[in-house]
Amino acid sequence: MQFVGLSLQSPFFAAPMAGVSSPAFRLMAKRGGAGLVYTEMISAVGLVRGHKKTLELCLTLPEERPVALQLFGADPEVMGRAAALASQMPVDLIDVNMGCPARKVRRQGAGSALLEDIPRAAAVMAAVAQAASLPATVKLRLGPSGDDLERIVPPLLTAGAKAVCLHARTTRQAFAGQADWSAIARLADWCPVPVIGNGDVRGEQDAMAMLRQTNCQAVMIGRGAMGDPWIFGRAADLLAGRAVQRASLAQRRQSLLQHTELALSLGGDKLAAHFAKQFMMWHAKGLPGAADFRRLACQERELSRLLTLCEEFFDQLAARQGEQAA
Repeated sequence: MQFVGLSLQSPFFAAPMAGVSSPAFRLMAKRGGAGLVYTEMISAVGLVRGHKKTLELCLTLPEERPVALQLFGADPEVMGRAAALASQMPVDLIDVNMGCPARKVRRQGAGSALLEDIPRAAAVMAAVAQAASLPATVKLRLGPSGDDLERIVPPLLTAGAKAVCLHARTTRQAFAGQADWSAIARLADWCPVPVIGNGDVRGEQDAMAMLRQTNCQAVMIGRGAMGDPWIFGRAADLLAGRAVQRASLAQRRQSLLQHTELALSLGGDKLAAHFAKQFMMWHAKGLPGAADFRRLACQERELSRLLTLCEEFFDQLAARQGEQAA
């Protein structure tokens, strides 16, 4: 598919998630079939000031492209400078976060707080669109406490947004309640640029349902991809009319180890141990004995011990499968 000048393999995108969307996570999502992956939120202030941790969050791998870099901030000038810097990085589009409900982001006037100040939101969008040499898009919510899309979106389009991703909840809802897919459908009906739907996509059937019910151009998947990077490929298979293949136990095991190896190569033992534990929580979900496995993993800090626990867990599952087959 064509999306803001990019040729993508599928309309199923991996959402930007703070503390989750690492290069390792994004690469696994891309290998799992994601058409586009996003970095986690990048502070415009941190990028302009050259903060080490911020620059580390901007790290991308050639294999994960095309990749979008998401910026957050409330100062149009700083956001413009950050967009210019990001445009020189090996990324393919710049996304502006206007949807994050976290207090530490909102206190800065950024994220979903911008939806309460439309002139400033439009100024931020214009600054990014004008300074970036890449397509500039925006991710937002319905509004602060209700559906206010008809007032929020047009100024952002005038300011240069080339696509709109709608998480169909209000700021007040945060991640609770049910996403309003009808709002995505209404936006897709009148919005002149591509609309990406987001919210309550937990499996490939949900992804297809959102495409069909809302007529959006793409679907962004967040929490549904944690521990299941194959969700993107299964959704693409459904869209193409192909048989859907579930990840085998061996594939789950291999994916977890690949995640860990990537984290190790990118950040050393300490970072790899952190991500290994995180990946274990995700990949074990729904498997027999997962509760005990996760409890033991939570107690460990050493990477070598975490990997041993992982091997033992999957060995036990493989043995159980063999007994059931017999």
